[in-house]
Amino acid sequence: MPTQSPIPNLQSPLSYDFANILFAGPCNARCPFCIGQRVDPRLNVDNLRHFPPTNLDEFVEMIRHYAIRQIVFTGTTTDPQRYRHEARLLDFLRGELRPESQFSLHTNGRLALGKMDIFNSYDRVCISFPSFDEATYRRVMGVPTVPDLAEILGRAHVPVKVSCVVTEANREEIPDFLRRCREIGVERLVLRKLYGEERGWEEVLDWEAMQLVGRGSYRGNPVYGLDKMEVTLWDFDVTESRSINLFADGTISRAYRLVEAG
Repeated sequence: MPTQSPIPNLQSPLSYDFANILFAGPCNARCPFCIGQRVDPRLNVDNLRHFPPTNLDEFVEMIRHYAIRQIVFTGTTTDPQRYRHEARLLDFLRGELRPESQFSLHTNGRLALGKMDIFNSYDRVCISFPSFDEATYRRVMGVPTVPDLAEILGRAHVPVKVSCVVTEANREEIPDFLRRCREIGVERLVLRKLYGEERGWEEVLDWEAMQLVGRGSYRGNPVYGLDKMEVTLWDFDVTESRSINLFADGTISRAYRLVEAG
């Protein structure tokens, strides 16, 4: 598949919020809603053993050209902490990019406690975590054994945000889930709609039980507070973000919604 031209116009007014480095391959979860399974399969080449990722040089040039500060390690069909050269790639990029660059890890957290040295080498981390309940976690993630989120937070030396996808399996637990997150010290939490969810948040969530207080908005999404914890309601269909994305096969896309890449 041909790669999109990385720098179309030196006078381009385009700006981007972040740059995603995407990994593909076998995963340690089996999420039935996995967005990566909707991505063109030609993009999802297993790259968990490849260093450097295909087309990384052109991607780095784009990051420099557009002065993108936020670089994210994430995945389409796998978790980025399964990447064999995770620490090596992070060190390489820190040497190639500006000192003010910030690197984020978007992970399901299932490998975090065994890789805390690498976990703490990022500038921030976002953990996808749908429930503290074993049965609910299994229904949402497709695998057993709930990661010990409290211990991960206790051993983290970098800011950690929790991202919770809201499904029919966990939606009724959300008020208690928020309170539990607050109790263990979560400071930022994102509730995410499933891709393609057409209902409004007022239909998906029990507003009265959640006891949220409005604080504003971010990228077109409402932001609330539960005591000191910040809670954002994230809907990809209304999000006002822009990104560039390096897919596992080397394709570079500017589509914020990954399923639109190709």
